[in-house]
Amino acid sequence: MISMSKRKTYVVTPIEQLPPTKKRLRETVYDDIIKDIQGRPKGFYKITIEGKKLKAMYPALNKRIVERKLPMKLRMRSGELFIERTG
Repeated sequence: MISMSKRKTYVVTPIEQLPPTKKRLRETVYDDIIKDIQGRPKGFYKITIEGKKLKAMYPALNKRIVERKLPMKLRMRSGELFIERTG
C-alpha cells in the first residue's frame, strides 16, 4: 500500500520470511565457562571473573544454563559463585 499523505511516501510489502542475519552471535566469557565445565567431571567449581561482580555473573550464567537445559546449577555462598555440574 502506498501512502500519499503530505508527510512522506512509504511502501509496506509483505514477505514470506525474514532474511538470515549477517551478524554472528559472539561468544562471551560465560559461554567459555559453560564449555569448560561441560568438559569436567561432576562436582562443584568456584567461578570468578576479573572485573565482574556477582550480581552480573549470576543472571548471565543462569540464563544460559536454563535456556540450554544444561545439567548445571548455580549456588551463591558468602558472596562467591559456585557452579555444580550435576550430569
